[in-house]
Amino acid sequence: MQNINSRYIRQTALPQVGDEGQARLGNANVLVIGAGGLGSPVLMYLAAAGVGTIHIVDGDTVSISNLNRQILYGDNDIGKLKTVCAKNRLLEMNSKLNIEAIPEMLCAENARSIVEMCDVGVLCLDSVDSRKIANRAFVELGKPYVEASIHGFAGALMTVVPFQTPCYECVYANAKEPEGKIPVLGAMAGWVGAAQALAVIRHVLEIADPFAGSIAMFDGELMEVDKIAAARNPKCQICGNGI
Repeated sequence: MQNINSRYIRQTALPQVGDEGQARLGNANVLVIGAGGLGSPVLMYLAAAGVGTIHIVDGDTVSISNLNRQILYGDNDIGKLKTVCAKNRLLEMNSKLNIEAIPEMLCAENARSIVEMCDVGVLCLDSVDSRKIANRAFVELGKPYVEASIHGFAGALMTVVPFQTPCYECVYANAKEPEGKIPVLGAMAGWVGAAQALAVIRHVLEIADPFAGSIAMFDGELMEVDKIAAARNPKCQICGNGI
């Protein structure tokens, strides 16, 4: 990446980053699945941090009801593919990045080929089934990822490191799809999405994740983040020995 010091001079001044850490970010290869409410701040902060290669997976288009929380987009993007609009916006922020737009919905048939492209992933999905499909692919390929969800004033985040921490199936094996549209406050998507981006940046910089093996629970009404321990299930169908 060119002009790394001028663009990131204040960031490289951090002892946790430095020139070596910024180079790691520039060489990082991150997959973001979902370019909506969570995906918007995730993508913006990864791009702003200088993550060199970002793959964006989402088969949906922008609609007017998205705009309160999907801050990557504006009125002129309505009806257009999110991935294409997101790529264009991120390149406006930093033209030196390698951004790949993949206008597809994640499914069982394409999950492995998509996950194979990255070093670390971010799940910004609103479907339990899609999360389980992604979780299987990440675990089988041994790749870490950061997963999060939001509902109203609440959010949850967990980092999955295959065979070291509980996977999504360990924790949410009995989860069901929510009924109807999920109510979302835009600022909650920003808070939790920023935390996802930070978790990925920490991973790239090899800074220990305090929430690995735990779930971070965000309470937007009390402005609190609680840490709930989670354990691997030895009988997990995905990362355990099965039943």
